[in-house]
Amino acid sequence: MHFGIMIRCPITCKMHESIKKPFYSSNWKQSWQYHNIKSEIVEPPTMSSLSVRKVRMMTLGISTNTRLVGVAIIDNGELLDYFVRLHKSSWSPSKATQIITSLEPCVRQYCIKQVILSMPPAHCQTREFNELISRIKEFFAGKDIPVISESSQMLQIFCNEHGRKTKKKIMRAIAEKFPELKMFYDREMRNKNKYYIKLFEAVGMAALYS
Repeated sequence: MHFGIMIRCPITCKMHESIKKPFYSSNWKQSWQYHNIKSEIVEPPTMSSLSVRKVRMMTLGISTNTRLVGVAIIDNGELLDYFVRLHKSSWSPSKATQIITSLEPCVRQYCIKQVILSMPPAHCQTREFNELISRIKEFFAGKDIPVISESSQMLQIFCNEHGRKTKKKIMRAIAEKFPELKMFYDREMRNKNKYYIKLFEAVGMAALYS
């Protein structure tokens, strides 16, 4: 997936019409899958517009491990963009660079005010995972964008069902809040190897702080 030339402007962002692009089949040779729902192109403001336009500062949610990366961008409760990518190669510093490179368009295309990182329980945080998180924080620090690490258990707040708040229930609750995710919830329920959970975690994290 290639992004066009986009300009990031700290003054204003203008929303353009939605663009739907399909996921690639797992039979394709690509080592990642990408889904882009809405593209936001930033245009330089005119002097007459500075007094009337409001800066749109958005929240970027990220849920990752060393293979899957889920990303979501929310502004004022609206889900603007989201994608999930699969990186199949073995862990290495260059793989961390590839993952961070996949995040760069988010900064170029949107006015991101903060990043919310979904953090799994401590026993699930491997050395490689912590190395990746450090690299991600370093990347956004270089862009002067604050990063907040939040426990993935906070996503249980979306679930109003009685009983144990499982990932399945949390995903269903998030899909109800954002109906455009319903098709991915249905796919995940059929998947033997879970894939879209990282996408839902990213959306949930962005929604908590937007």
